[in-house]
Amino acid sequence: MSVAGATLIALGVALFAREADISAAASRFAPPAQESPTPGESTSPSPAAEGYPVPERIWIDKLKVDALIQPVGPGKRVGLNAVEWSAPNNKNVGWHDYSGRLGEGKNIVLNGHNNIYGAVFRKLYTLKPGDEIRLGAGDRQVVYRVEEVKLLRERDQPLEVRIANAQYIQAMNDDRLTLVSCWPESSNTHRVIVIARPVAQN
Repeated sequence: MSVAGATLIALGVALFAREADISAAASRFAPPAQESPTPGESTSPSPAAEGYPVPERIWIDKLKVDALIQPVGPGKRVGLNAVEWSAPNNKNVGWHDYSGRLGEGKNIVLNGHNNIYGAVFRKLYTLKPGDEIRLGAGDRQVVYRVEEVKLLRERDQPLEVRIANAQYIQAMNDDRLTLVSCWPESSNTHRVIVIARPVAQN
């Protein structure tokens, strides 16, 4: 399956990204004339994108999170026009490989499980505005401050609601960090969306 050919991209069975964003991601990360990646695996970043590092580690001190970040790509097909966006099946956090990089001034989208595979984002919903999140790559760190925490109903919702929920994970030229997981801790009826902004560095 071609990544660029999918109409919608989902995280789990829920959040979607626009076809144009995925087409751009495919051309940015996938070498031409190469087979599509195995579901759930990311393609290698192109040399042209090397000016900004992919985030490698996340720290959320309030939640005692200290986790590696790994690139993730699309997973299995859902219906005729969508595929799921994969989260790492381990204790790592996933970086959506079409999204921003450190210092690029774009939306960096990270996901993680809340009640399986190490449940790295189990307590994500407890974050409050003002809480800090740090991302690192090599010897560089960027501090983000939480602005909003949203709980969005997903399970059994019509497609238009699920697409509207997905606005937060779109590729955008907006310097922000978006964290995504499920809620509540014992289920996955909702999505948790945390939006954070970089703190000015002196």
